[in-house]
Amino acid sequence: MKQEEQAAIWAADFFGVKGSATCLNGYRDRNFRIDANGKPWVLKVLAEEVDSSTLGLWVEASERLSKAGIRVPRPAPTLEGKAWAEIPRPDGGRNLAWLTEWVEGEPIAGIKNRPDELHEQVGKLVAQAQAAFSGWDAPALDRVFDWDLRQGKNVVEKNLARIAGPRDQRVIHETLACASEALADIAPHLQAGPIHGDPNDFNVLVDGESSSLGLIDFEDLSWGWLVGDLAISAAYMVLGQKDPAGVLASMAKGYHGVSPIPEKELPALWPLAKLRMCVSITMAAKERALDPDNEYISVSTGPGLDFLRRALRISGDEVLGRLRKVCGFSDQGSPSTQEDLASRRRKALGPNLSLSYRTPLHIVRGAGRYLIESGGRAFLDGVNNVPHVGHSHPKVVDAVARQMRRLNTNTRYLNEIPLAFAENLASTLPDPLSVVFLVNSGSEANELALRLARAHSGGSDWVVLDAAYHGNTGALVDLSPYKFGGKGGAGKPPHVEVAALPDRYRGEWGYDDPDAGAKFAADLDRCLQSITSRGGKAAGFLAEAIPGCAGQVVLPPGYLESAYEKARAAGAVCIADEVQVGFGRVGTHFWAFETQAVVPDIVTMGKPIGNGHPLGAVVTTPAIAASFDTGMEYFNTFGGNPVACAAGNAVLEIIQEEGLQENALRTGKILLDGLQELAERHPLFGDVRGLGLFLGAVCVQDFETKEPATEEATRLVEALREDGILLSTDGPLHDVIKIKPPLVFEEDDARYLLERLAAALP
Repeated sequence: MKQEEQAAIWAADFFGVKGSATCLNGYRDRNFRIDANGKPWVLKVLAEEVDSSTLGLWVEASERLSKAGIRVPRPAPTLEGKAWAEIPRPDGGRNLAWLTEWVEGEPIAGIKNRPDELHEQVGKLVAQAQAAFSGWDAPALDRVFDWDLRQGKNVVEKNLARIAGPRDQRVIHETLACASEALADIAPHLQAGPIHGDPNDFNVLVDGESSSLGLIDFEDLSWGWLVGDLAISAAYMVLGQKDPAGVLASMAKGYHGVSPIPEKELPALWPLAKLRMCVSITMAAKERALDPDNEYISVSTGPGLDFLRRALRISGDEVLGRLRKVCGFSDQGSPSTQEDLASRRRKALGPNLSLSYRTPLHIVRGAGRYLIESGGRAFLDGVNNVPHVGHSHPKVVDAVARQMRRLNTNTRYLNEIPLAFAENLASTLPDPLSVVFLVNSGSEANELALRLARAHSGGSDWVVLDAAYHGNTGALVDLSPYKFGGKGGAGKPPHVEVAALPDRYRGEWGYDDPDAGAKFAADLDRCLQSITSRGGKAAGFLAEAIPGCAGQVVLPPGYLESAYEKARAAGAVCIADEVQVGFGRVGTHFWAFETQAVVPDIVTMGKPIGNGHPLGAVVTTPAIAASFDTGMEYFNTFGGNPVACAAGNAVLEIIQEEGLQENALRTGKILLDGLQELAERHPLFGDVRGLGLFLGAVCVQDFETKEPATEEATRLVEALREDGILLSTDGPLHDVIKIKPPLVFEEDDARYLLERLAAALP
């Protein structure tokens, strides 16, 4: 028997209403429209877990709301005079069912271009419903269930892994972090009471003739945050609307006119609306797994994800300002703690520890593509290449926490975790690079690489590229022209030779010279000869495959091949510093040196390797490792500890699972193409360069003289910071706008960055 036929029988046998039945949408319950003698009814057969005390709440709610003049489903008694019936199941159990009058109207979800007045009317409806429930203290109201926003964070975290796509998981993870931060100080003080719990866009109906609103579905009736009910409604009313913040403001205006919102609770509305949508999407994923044929369960998922992506770019301060205005509160500047923190920082952490931006950011949380300021404002991170797979990636966090609970010790013991990481890491590199030394940072990796090179070559002199930076130890500052040749630097040490930076924009040979690589590399002859002439011996040639602090300089084709040949001919070891540019960032290859068709003797890694957890690595050949094995033990207390290696393994897995190298290629192309288009239209950009998600735009005052436009570059970075996008400047002349975001930076993020950058140009 079809379920519609069965529903018609139940309506007749239990309620005395005889007519035809039509299936209606439902989340867990089975709903039917019963048409009997021209009058429509709704038969609701409830899910197994719904008991009589819960259904009793719904009946009383209907009575209270109806007395308040709100159009709601009014129940019809059974033939026995009861408020509901018990429908037998084939397994011997029973489901409760009730029959209610049909509430005329179209769900608001079906009205696409809605006026502000309608949203204001919905806000009033939510407040009127709460007023009707005021003083109601039935024990059954105070229940703990997953739709209660007070449980929202835990519910989202519990069900996040059920979301199929990493991109969708990411936006929920990011939104949850923002909402949690914004609510941290507010939530404990929000007023609570009886609420409808789900006045969503399908449960609020508009009568076309009277324009009055109706309210249906009492399944989420409970005790909860009062402003939370308005936020719940807003979470759905904003879907598909051009101005989500405007929708919320209109609803708040209507609500506030009936039930004044306490000023201190107003900041909770926007984060609570976002939190509710996160709950809705993750709960839909959970329920859809149990009932895969019920498409209605996930009806809000697609539009909800679109809303969350947009909402991450909307400043919470801007939304709060609009809410304060419609509710009649005066403008109020939020107290700032930046100056106090900056003063304490200078005293406690040293006066030359730098800060980004003229007005420093007070960052307290990170998630995915975003850094989150105190108060919950999210900044799209276009510059931090340390959180390679995204800030606080759940898989990395779980791996670190799980291993920390189990074991964290030094490397004097056999353990599978560091060994597996070393093997996995080595498998990404070409032969003969196969021996791995694990350390704590990129600086420590480069420091160890120097020892390896000296042991193998017998030399102690070095060749580095101009404007290079390789680390913060004393030995590495001596090998970093960016430091020793810059402000406060002591100048070039005698054991270091500086080769010309192969910069085809400002260098001697340009982009139009096919032999630029070999010509730039010829300067190594000068450097190596200088070492020989003073009686020294070259230990190594140390270079990034894309010099970063030099301004994201892409080396000319053939440069490293020619340079390595010259270095090796002099007995020097070739070291590729991949601390900034490795792990798929260049898009076309996993390692940046591969773009030059070379194999180094030593590769150093840091920054992205552990997604922020202290970890670094040096990978070399068996021959060099044997030269280093002189009888002196190599030991590093924390290098290669199981917790750090658990993070490293997670990063390698995520890069592959989420296709992040491919994403770097796609997204980087959009950015590079867009920057080149801007350069064609605007004289500020003299050169645009980079590979994958490691890009730079050189700002100049004059296209011909290439005079650096340092102040203009800084102004652009500051303007984008105000827009909620984080970039920085770099290069020896500080005229290069640097773009090197986490690899989860998406194609739409790239287009948004380009849009805001174009808008900020003078």
